[in-house]
Amino acid sequence: MRTGGDFLTTPAGKIEVFSPENFSEIHREFADTAEDFAVNEIRTKRDEIEQFDRDLTRKLMKMCGDLGFLAADIPEEYGGLSAGKVTAAILVEKISRGESESFTVTFSVHTGIGILPIVYFGSSEQKRNILPKLASGEWLSAYALTEAGAGSDALALRTQARLTEDKTHYILSGNKQFISNGQWADILITFARINDEQITGFLIDPHSSGITIHEEKNKLGLHGSSTCNIVLDNVRVPADHVLGEPGEGAKIAFNSLDIGRFKLGAAVLGGCKNILERAIRYSLERRQFGQAVARFDAMKKKTAEMLIGIYALESIIYETARCLDLSLETVDEQSSGYSGQAAAAIEKFAIECSICKIVGSETYWHIADEGLQMLGGYGYIEDYGIAGMLRDTRVDRIYEGTNEINRQVIVGYFLKKTLLEELPVREKINHIKSSGKFNFTEFEGKPLENEKKSLEAAKNLFFYLFNTGLVRYGQDLMSHQQITEMFSDMMSDIFLIQTTLARIEQQLQGEQDKDILFSVIRVMISEKMVEFYGKAQL
Repeated sequence: MRTGGDFLTTPAGKIEVFSPENFSEIHREFADTAEDFAVNEIRTKRDEIEQFDRDLTRKLMKMCGDLGFLAADIPEEYGGLSAGKVTAAILVEKISRGESESFTVTFSVHTGIGILPIVYFGSSEQKRNILPKLASGEWLSAYALTEAGAGSDALALRTQARLTEDKTHYILSGNKQFISNGQWADILITFARINDEQITGFLIDPHSSGITIHEEKNKLGLHGSSTCNIVLDNVRVPADHVLGEPGEGAKIAFNSLDIGRFKLGAAVLGGCKNILERAIRYSLERRQFGQAVARFDAMKKKTAEMLIGIYALESIIYETARCLDLSLETVDEQSSGYSGQAAAAIEKFAIECSICKIVGSETYWHIADEGLQMLGGYGYIEDYGIAGMLRDTRVDRIYEGTNEINRQVIVGYFLKKTLLEELPVREKINHIKSSGKFNFTEFEGKPLENEKKSLEAAKNLFFYLFNTGLVRYGQDLMSHQQITEMFSDMMSDIFLIQTTLARIEQQLQGEQDKDILFSVIRVMISEKMVEFYGKAQL
């Protein structure tokens, strides 16, 4: 059984990855239907959505519900499709092809952190009463965790919950900040401390007495999405609206964020493809010095780098989706311990989820910047689209945990897996120490020999440096964030290369253009290795 982080300890060529080439007919039907909806229903109404048209957004969400797009992660018995994370990733990627980041945020919040906490931790009654309405689009959901003093440090939240003397209600008071979907939510998932101690999840009707939903935030981008502060002032919440068990709030919050991070990566994948298409179209139409600017080497380089970045991001998104699906398949949905098992199954791949978030958001930002550059002065004009996309994507490196926090998450989980011996890290380090040199004879004479040797050399260097850090700092390693950021980036590079290399090796067995595939991996590895060894010298 696979476990998170095993891409570091498994030799190149030993893992068969899942990618769009492996999509089933059902996957392809979802992809085609969702992209058709995005292009014809969302893209054509993008300007109206950006004017913060609440009724239009709700209408589009209801249409998504009618088509089954909101129900992928919801069990069939509660009005869902039980379709899994691969389908969920396909849907959010294709919805983002509508070129409305605002609508994609509304959709992603609802189908991710707005639904999954109830799916995995809700009681049977809560699921029966709420999930069918969320699946159909009749209701929209919001997730209220962040507070003024509890952003990246989510466990510092100060919202209080007090049980009434008759034990029928909790009284909640506190201030929640930057709540996506806040203005138009019909159900609110929030978190508070019971008796100033146990962090606990609650399901709240946003129209309850004592709730004040403040005006919309004036944001840099995402003008058509809802982001506001919510004040809870002695709000009475029925005791049976506790989500999970008292004291389980942290587990619920963090596992929900893992899936949110993975889904953010899928959403920005669609955005990357939107910009690439616009940039290519423009460069073919725009003529300077007697020819299309697409013919100039500098433009070819930009286009190639964008293509390679998108291909690599797509590779890790769908491999992570498949890993999550396989992990969740081991969970018994009828078990009394279902929520704990589901949380553990998701947490197993927290490393990959955070990598998807970091790589996705940073790839999108780079592609948006390069896409705007390819359009020159026109790129700076709102009418040509990319200027707005650049603004919208800036927040992707902030929410679902800042990229700085996610880098610490990656190394923290890897350190935990090392100490608990969930991964054979000590074995790898001891082998490197005993051999004293790189010996990759197993790859000689095989396809992509040099690329595999480069990847394994990078892994060995990572393990050598990681061991050096452990010896020097022990468990205090996590306090040295400049070092852990370097380790995180090295791990992300290895995951990208390993997954992309495996995908290409699988494609080489088919009818695809082999020259292009060889070029993709060779360019990627040559550039990544320069970055990799540069980080190692810091």
